[in-house]
Amino acid sequence: MPSEEKRLGWGPAFSHLPKAVPERGESVLCVHEDELCRRWLADLMRKEGYDVDETASTTEAILMVAQLQPDLVLLELNVVGTAGLELCGELRMLEVSRDVPIVLVSREPATEEAVARGLLAGADDYVAAWQRPTELRARVRVQLRNKRYRDALRRVRGERENFRRQAAIDPLTGLLNRRSLSQIIEEKVSAAETFSVLFIDADHFKAVNDRLGHAIGDTVLRSIADCLRRGTRSGDYCGRYGGEEFVLVASQLDSEQVRGLAERHRQAVGLLEIPELGATPLTVSIGAAVFDPASGETSSALLHRADAALYAAKSNGRNRVEMAEPPAPHEPRTESGVVGGTADSRPESGGR
Repeated sequence: MPSEEKRLGWGPAFSHLPKAVPERGESVLCVHEDELCRRWLADLMRKEGYDVDETASTTEAILMVAQLQPDLVLLELNVVGTAGLELCGELRMLEVSRDVPIVLVSREPATEEAVARGLLAGADDYVAAWQRPTELRARVRVQLRNKRYRDALRRVRGERENFRRQAAIDPLTGLLNRRSLSQIIEEKVSAAETFSVLFIDADHFKAVNDRLGHAIGDTVLRSIADCLRRGTRSGDYCGRYGGEEFVLVASQLDSEQVRGLAERHRQAVGLLEIPELGATPLTVSIGAAVFDPASGETSSALLHRADAALYAAKSNGRNRVEMAEPPAPHEPRTESGVVGGTADSRPESGGR
């Protein structure tokens, strides 16, 4: 009695091609309406060492891809005219299957138009599987190998992005760190943009650390950070500059608008309720400086003015906003930029 392969006119299922050594857990989903054809495909893939799942329904195939997340899909070309085309498109739209290789298969060599339609719909390859089983095995290996390369590249990119994020983010608060803020400010100065820098410092923070401990101090810093983050406008930047000092970089605001923005942040922090502080009030002092591209001011001079304005806010009673005087155009600034205080006399951060 002839075998099913001979009865159906299929080519030999085995050849001199060495057996594949699949990566651990590699799986293939076979989608074919004909049970005998589907079984032949599944058996061939199992003999290659892959985990295999089968279905005759393109609708069920979408669910199986989402649940099982196979490494490759073998799809009958005959159904590509209707449901198969839609299946290719949907698999490419789904995040979970966007990069899963799809190999079209047919019993007889397909027409050029049919193959082209399948490839344009989202398939990655085609082979007349029953006529060329050795080629099918090789193409499956190539597609899986390419997927492994893409997956590895994605992991490397993800790790690199994670390292980049760690280098740019303050670990305690999740805000930008000093390095990132300095880079943003330098870029804005170089691009001659109009923007402002707000230095925001927690009042009497050293007393909180001394009286309640550093764990409570960290809770306070995280609460302030969350409050500032919620109030930061789209396109602006907020970060922790160091210790209990935060910096906000705000774009396209004049001096009065910046003062209003700073006041909103000051009031928002003052309304925070932190149970660990008890009746101790939580306030911040803010110093702000507006960068005028026509002034020729450097980024370090801008930061110096904002820092000096913050010192003025501390000296004038804390829990207030002070604006730095603008520098004279193209004139180097050596003084504080704020009447009544100098940056050289500023106390250490922890003693404010």
